[in-house]
Amino acid sequence: MLRIDLLDTAIVRMSGRMTEGCREEVETFLASEPTLPGIIVDLSEVTYIDHAGEEALCWLGRRGAKFTAENPYALHMCGRLHLSMVEPGHRVRPASTKAGGISK
Repeated sequence: MLRIDLLDTAIVRMSGRMTEGCREEVETFLASEPTLPGIIVDLSEVTYIDHAGEEALCWLGRRGAKFTAENPYALHMCGRLHLSMVEPGHRVRPASTKAGGISK
């Protein structure tokens, strides 16, 4: 199951497993977001990424998203996929979620 939360206008948190169909979910969720080139995707709560998940992350990266992660697995995947990371020490977690997300 993948959960996507919009934490504020420029931060998206993904949680869970990025598997088959997640690219469509990500595209649908972000379709109404005009700030995609400046968006930060927090992968700290992602536990698994398969080939479809990799495609979704690369799709986001090609559109200018930057990534952050706090867990070794997500950090490894970002490095392996050559995704652009936010600068170290950049705080991306606001106090609370401002908008709900979707789950698969």
